[in-house]
Amino acid sequence: MVRSQEMLGTTLGNYAGINSVQLNPSAMPGSKQWLDIQLVGVDLSFQNNYLYLSKHEFVFWDIFKPGFVLPSHDEEYATEVRNFYRYNNANRKNVFINLRINGPGAMVIWKNHAFGIHTAMRSVTSARKIPYDLANFMYLGLNYKPQQNINYKTDKRFGMFQMNWFEVGLSYAYKVYGRGFNRLDAGISVRKLFGLTGLYAVVEDIDYMVPDDTTLQINNMKAEYGFSLPIDYNSNGLGTATDPLMAGGGWGFDLGVTYTRLKRLHQEQYIDRLCEQQYEDYLYRIGVALIDIGGIRFKDRAQTYSIDNRSSYWENLTQFDFQTVNQLMDTISYQFYGDPTATYQDEKFTLWLPSALSAQFDYHYNKNWYVNAALIFPFKFSKVSLTRPSLLALTPRYESRWFDASLPISLYDWTQLRMGLSFRVYLLTIGTEKLGPLLGFSNFNGMDFYFSIKIPLEKGVCGKRNSGSCPAYEEFKPQKL
Repeated sequence: MVRSQEMLGTTLGNYAGINSVQLNPSAMPGSKQWLDIQLVGVDLSFQNNYLYLSKHEFVFWDIFKPGFVLPSHDEEYATEVRNFYRYNNANRKNVFINLRINGPGAMVIWKNHAFGIHTAMRSVTSARKIPYDLANFMYLGLNYKPQQNINYKTDKRFGMFQMNWFEVGLSYAYKVYGRGFNRLDAGISVRKLFGLTGLYAVVEDIDYMVPDDTTLQINNMKAEYGFSLPIDYNSNGLGTATDPLMAGGGWGFDLGVTYTRLKRLHQEQYIDRLCEQQYEDYLYRIGVALIDIGGIRFKDRAQTYSIDNRSSYWENLTQFDFQTVNQLMDTISYQFYGDPTATYQDEKFTLWLPSALSAQFDYHYNKNWYVNAALIFPFKFSKVSLTRPSLLALTPRYESRWFDASLPISLYDWTQLRMGLSFRVYLLTIGTEKLGPLLGFSNFNGMDFYFSIKIPLEKGVCGKRNSGSCPAYEEFKPQKL
């Protein structure tokens, strides 16, 4: 059960380059680089508020020891030993899994314009507001006796979503205004999305009871679910060679603006070469953006279903042996309607991206020292949508041409305080936003790791021309008498 942060060590700062568009496309013109070429970047993280490994029994680095075995313990009423402990509270449970592999990309700045191209493979899984009682039954089984013969009800929506996709994007930013000590940049990213797999389940209302170890009594349920998977639903085997690789397509957009309060008066730059562009230092910057706006329409291998305020009594549920996806769907429909096809609705659906409002404040404290505050506030365009958790982060950092170090302190999902650390040594950035589990300071309920390899070329740093000097010098250099 996993969750990713926002790769703050690679997306914030004046050397973020092409990665800065992940938080705000208008951040590109403020870069200290005129050219930034990304070779590869990976972000792998996870977080949940239901299961954990005790810090007294497990530290992340244990997995590299010879003969490592996950710690386990007996749990009352469970039929087998368990690896994970549970947070024993009535809070609704959330899970967010994110894998992002950034492929080749680049950013170039030319006077008042900044251009970017980027590619990525992304996988996101989110489960939000799962009732505690349901989480217990899913993890421990129907034989969890403390919850048997209790009527549970909820009319608060919860859901689970998963999507894998590939994206190719273009970004553009422009200096809208520059006068005195003020500068305003605006940017946009447009991404073509290629959907690989998608699935969702949304429950609007559920009223149920578990009478015994094998029986589920649903008094009422209103739900909808759907999927598009790369398998044959009649056999559960892989799809045929004629099946398209991409099951759906769509578009994604990011829009942003950045205001910069400069240290010196803004001046238009007249240059011969791109590398001659000069970096404009600042007192502070304020950026606001809408990110991950859009979605993917799945049309191939897509099926959607709906249960509209129906009841069902499932005996011997734990003994059901489903051989194929279609058999499972038919059985669910028959249990609620007495008809194996009654729940079927459509052969297409749209799954929306994890949209968010992104805000950044960057303060230049002194020389190479900066402090950044960032907010990620999620929102949805549809109930069938991936949902990212909120993030409020304060990140002090040291920044130079050859070396960066940052210490992000973040409040995750308004509940969990986390501390991270990242380093950049010219081409390579390595970081985490969750140090605790790595060092054994906190229980292992998630982790975060990212790295990036890029080739940055800094503004104002040019190689020599073939003549050894600039054209103006050759034309007007002093002549010998």
